[in-house]
Amino acid sequence: MEKATLRKGDAVLIPDVDVTASFLERLRGLMFTQSIPDSYGLFIRPCNQIHMMNMKFPLDVIYLSGDGTVLHIDENIHPWKIGKTVKRAVGVVEVNAGTCARLGLETGDKLTIE
Repeated sequence: MEKATLRKGDAVLIPDVDVTASFLERLRGLMFTQSIPDSYGLFIRPCNQIHMMNMKFPLDVIYLSGDGTVLHIDENIHPWKIGKTVKRAVGVVEVNAGTCARLGLETGDKLTIE
């Protein structure tokens, strides 16, 4: 997987982001992972809906448009749930539950993944 950071303007929000590069990486996502640090995120693209099958912990999911605009945020999605389908989303960032509130992320924010 490629490494990146999640930024809002000049501010680094999540310094350690893995970017999926294959179908299998997208399919696996964070399944079977026991936990992730608050400084970690997984960027899945293309993606406009997630599932929480075989997950061990809840997540916040940030749905992004092609230009990095936050279209929707699903907070605190628990294992074995299915996320909302966001038709215009081209990718999602999965982070620990509570991260979006802690960072003050909102729909309409412009993010970059570099």
